[in-house]
Amino acid sequence: MSVRRRLGVGFLVVALIMATVVYPYLLYTDNAFISKWRALYIETAMGTMTHQWLATAIIPKDIIDEVMKTREETNELQKTAASTWGEDDIVSKAPETEVLSEEEQFYAKFPELDKTSFEAYLAEHSNLLENGWGKIAIDKCDSSGETGIKTIHGDNVLAISANQEIMIVEVKGSTYEGRLAIVKDESRLGLETCANLYKTGQYVKDIAEDNNAILAINASGFIDEGGVGNGGTPYGFLKVDGETLQEPYGHDYKIIGFDENRLMQIGDTSITENLWDAIEFGPALIVDGESKLKSASSGWGLQPRSAIGQTQDKTILMLVIDGRSTRSTGATVGDCKDILERYGAIQATNLDGGSSSVMYYNGREITHPTTASDNPHGRKLPNAFVVTWKQ
Repeated sequence: MSVRRRLGVGFLVVALIMATVVYPYLLYTDNAFISKWRALYIETAMGTMTHQWLATAIIPKDIIDEVMKTREETNELQKTAASTWGEDDIVSKAPETEVLSEEEQFYAKFPELDKTSFEAYLAEHSNLLENGWGKIAIDKCDSSGETGIKTIHGDNVLAISANQEIMIVEVKGSTYEGRLAIVKDESRLGLETCANLYKTGQYVKDIAEDNNAILAINASGFIDEGGVGNGGTPYGFLKVDGETLQEPYGHDYKIIGFDENRLMQIGDTSITENLWDAIEFGPALIVDGESKLKSASSGWGLQPRSAIGQTQDKTILMLVIDGRSTRSTGATVGDCKDILERYGAIQATNLDGGSSSVMYYNGREITHPTTASDNPHGRKLPNAFVVTWKQ
């Protein structure tokens, strides 16, 4: 028998084993590890608009339907989710008074910072204090920028701007890498739209720079027919600076926004009148300190993700997770919830994800959007949450 023929026979034997033994086992086994990744594979494929065939072509419908039940269960939790801030829910930030030294004020402003690791960094970079504690500025957000500075939760700190009251943290999990921005001055947060709304979108970078922003992340979804939309028309409710620009769609999404006191509100369409800036998306992750997810993935699988949250002292948390790469596959909505919860969020929600997910900081993108064209700016979008420069 020739070598080519033996190889052909060997291939057929392997294919037969895969088809009759391995494939059925992967479909129906109760093994915890395989069950987890089978569910994530199905959820990830079904969570896209154009790649559901990756699941439907090889997996029976009854198995897909069983896995996707968790999304239906989460949708039930979402229906009644509504923020109800009370006076006892808001905690004042540490005051800047003459009683506290500049150093004490700095650590009071950034309680998430691990003091020991930061002091070690200062010992090696004494020039940081040349203009005082209130002017400390570190920016190592590029991929090679590890500082050795940690948060109290053990995450790497990549940037601190004492003057701009922002800290950027690297977050990592078994399937993902991303950036978390911790913003101490909620009054500078706003929702801004692309310059030609309803016509063509803009990159988050351009929306940020048009609005004098130091920080920005993508916000709402957009009409994307055939996966080639130009990002100009947002999906669902849109309200900017108190003006309603588009009415709610109400397709099982939540209204997400901030009122005039810069308190984050999540609810149904009945809350729209009370908001200053708002969009429509979901799912809600945390409402009044309680999870609104049925399970870690809740039917949405692993994807690039963006999310936003707020703590009791009004600190804004802006999260972007990279995905669809060998470096970072992506995160579940539960991963996002866990990160934001770890940093104190009592209100938090998922934003548009996938190729829309991008974070801009201090003049450039500091995450890695995944687009078909591999564009480092991501996709053109209708709007973004931005934090303006402090003058």
